[in-house]
Amino acid sequence: MQWDKIELASRMQNYIREHCMDEDFSMDALYASTGYSKRHACRIFKELLYKTPEEYVRAVQMTASAESLIKTDANILDIALDTDYESHEGYTRAFEKLFGTTPSCYRNGQTPIPLFIQYPIKHYYSYLRQKEKKQMENENNLNNETKASPSLCTVTVISKPARKLLVMYAKKAHDYFSFCEEVGCEWEGLFNSIPSRLETAALITLPPSLIPEGSTETAAGVELDADAVVKIPEGCSLIELPPCDYLYFQSPPYENEEDYCTAIELVFQASETYQPERFGYRYAPKLAPAFNFGADTRTGGCISLPVQKL
Repeated sequence: MQWDKIELASRMQNYIREHCMDEDFSMDALYASTGYSKRHACRIFKELLYKTPEEYVRAVQMTASAESLIKTDANILDIALDTDYESHEGYTRAFEKLFGTTPSCYRNGQTPIPLFIQYPIKHYYSYLRQKEKKQMENENNLNNETKASPSLCTVTVISKPARKLLVMYAKKAHDYFSFCEEVGCEWEGLFNSIPSRLETAALITLPPSLIPEGSTETAAGVELDADAVVKIPEGCSLIELPPCDYLYFQSPPYENEEDYCTAIELVFQASETYQPERFGYRYAPKLAPAFNFGADTRTGGCISLPVQKL
């Protein structure tokens, strides 16, 4: 993959993220910002992101409107107008086509919908490039693999009560990218669309007792209150989790999107060197699921691991 294509798609993503909700946003301005022709920019964008820029912008705007349904008391017509639809009916038809339910049903119920997540294109290709670099180093018998720069992680103990876990299992995957390749990346938007969730959606490592036959230890899901009532999406299960203590490892924010994998590595390295026994705990991977909440430039990387008191 030519990196100049990735840079182009990334610039377009950034422009959309920063400006697509502006009143004066236009597709012409987006294309002008690339420095390339509309035809070339469209072709590269769709090649890497599997949507035309127009389809991508509409998905972002519709997701923002779905969040307004939950987070505000604005009437649906006003939300429709803010999303550039001229009528309640036109907006409802588009919403149902994209999300599989009507705006009023989503606002009034607990029906998860596949919100569109703007995954930075550099995340995946930086991961591939870093993986390729490490493979080359191994082939040349080099021992200087790329490591996360030394930095501090915060470690916090959180006691969680009994709760439910809405979970999607994998049959072959063992990490984030292979999970997305197997089931798609819509799971994050789907789980994060549930207003009553306790945490954001996460990649999960399951203990042996919670792994169904024919599945791997890797899954995705979101935690809910013990008394939560939610429509279970197709391909998902709802299970109960007992009370458990967790250690949360949080890395600092970062500026460069290419450091996504580095931020994740940083929290895992911190958990490997941390000694919970010094503070009266021990890791308990067989007791409860572990959660990988991913990384974001604004918040850094975050994971939570189950522990027991000594």
